[in-house]
Amino acid sequence: MMRWVPLELDRSSEIGFQVDTVIDTYNSLQRQLIRRESSDSSQIKKALEVLRHSFANRLEEMTIFYQENDLDPRSGEVEAARLKLKRFLHSVESSCAERDLKTEAFMLPLSPEHEMTKSTGKNHGKEIIEARKGEEEAGSDMVTLRVVLTEEEYQEILARREAVRQLKLNAMLYEQ
Repeated sequence: MMRWVPLELDRSSEIGFQVDTVIDTYNSLQRQLIRRESSDSSQIKKALEVLRHSFANRLEEMTIFYQENDLDPRSGEVEAARLKLKRFLHSVESSCAERDLKTEAFMLPLSPEHEMTKSTGKNHGKEIIEARKGEEEAGSDMVTLRVVLTEEEYQEILARREAVRQLKLNAMLYEQ
């Protein structure tokens, strides 16, 4: 397991530097695995897996730390490092999913429209478009937006919404 710099506001610059270092380390191991420079690629795969797990844990710790200290200006460096780590971890997970797609280990389900076409042999596209158009005309001043979030993203949105609510409440109390 990784030894991370303790999450303290006085060490925020060290935290950002360490995030850069571990990302570079991960990329270096990834390149070694691709080039097969190491005689034992299973050890590198295990190290990469441990790093990904450690990144995910650190991301959670950094999220909690930032939420607790978001009013301190020094916490901005920690948040920047957290976002960098989050983007990197997301890109790593995306590349793993792409690899799974290429090996057909992961397949997306077919859309209902595709299933209807496949079963009847007839393209129902025009009928579906007309039905959707009718739905749009019926509620023309209403828009439906669907967003797919992970549990972590949803919790982050809730936490930020609560923080904004608290700030507004504090502002109202101080104005009185």
